[in-house]
Amino acid sequence: MEQSGDKRVLGVDLLRILSMFFVVVLHTLGVGGALAALPPSSLRYWTLWALEALSYCAVNCMGLISGYVAAGRPHPLRRLRSLWLQVFFYSAVITLVFALLQPGSLRPRDMLAPFIPVLNGTYWYFTAYFVLFLLMPFLDLILNALTRSTAKRLSITLVAAFSIMAALSPEKSFAVQSGYSVLWLVVLYLLGGCLRRFPPLRQRSARLYLLGYLACSLLALLGKDLFEGVPPLIIFSFSGLFLTYSSPLILFSAIFLLLALRQYQPGHALPRRVIRFCAPLSFGVYLLHAHPLVWSHVLSGSTAALAQYSTPQCAALVLLIALFIFAAGICADFVRDRLFCFAALLFRRTSKRNGKAPPEP
Repeated sequence: MEQSGDKRVLGVDLLRILSMFFVVVLHTLGVGGALAALPPSSLRYWTLWALEALSYCAVNCMGLISGYVAAGRPHPLRRLRSLWLQVFFYSAVITLVFALLQPGSLRPRDMLAPFIPVLNGTYWYFTAYFVLFLLMPFLDLILNALTRSTAKRLSITLVAAFSIMAALSPEKSFAVQSGYSVLWLVVLYLLGGCLRRFPPLRQRSARLYLLGYLACSLLALLGKDLFEGVPPLIIFSFSGLFLTYSSPLILFSAIFLLLALRQYQPGHALPRRVIRFCAPLSFGVYLLHAHPLVWSHVLSGSTAALAQYSTPQCAALVLLIALFIFAAGICADFVRDRLFCFAALLFRRTSKRNGKAPPEP
């Protein structure tokens, strides 16, 4: 990440951490079964769905960060190699654990999955990001050629075509797949790059941007509730307008959150140390808990029983479970990082003894 100022780096890193925590909250509520078990229109229903809506910008934040941080910088393939090794490590270790503890839970494709994580689609975000990474040098050519006015036109076009029009269209012509696609990550990368190169001329306060994030998130929830079950019109559909990654409201909630947190600069050393420690390890949180075997055998249905608790208890337990998963992922990736560093050191020493120069790390 570019070291152009502690303020900017820490703010974006904080958003990276927060985005991954949001991902865990989404999975705790959705895959865990808490949302499905709630009595409709109850206070618990609205409270947990509000948590869902506030967390829904997670993927958009990560995509915007990719463009905001990486646009215009070198994209060495060794970075992609490192990510692939990280994904392979988690996929292989998790598969091995299930092979030992629950051998009947594995299919032949599960045994092969660690070796081809991109083609197998073990982690959809990594698969999409893998392709995005290969496209980054070409996307940077577009960003570098922009002026402020053309960047504005490009941003409006991207939002209009791939967020608003794609949300309203009952067809799949725009291929954004509600945000689960390479195309949507490309859109986010370009938008993040435009924000980095041409930030708003009038800088608003972080509080105002946070208010925009809250308003967009809660409007998405309200729209989802009002239009849920409404059949599509002849040429319009309402299903993609609200709680989907490519929803205009969810997209703008992520943009507002990025604009708010990029200004963040903690005044004490402890939060700075926590952010610097957690941010590089946060991707491991996703790799640990979103593996298909963990997803189906551990996470699925695990939080449905929370619906029987009172509203404050229910919300608190969801956040505590998500925090526990997040902390476990950070700890696991710290161990993985130490193992990788030890393996790299051992490899370099072995190469020196054999008289061979080790490849560039």
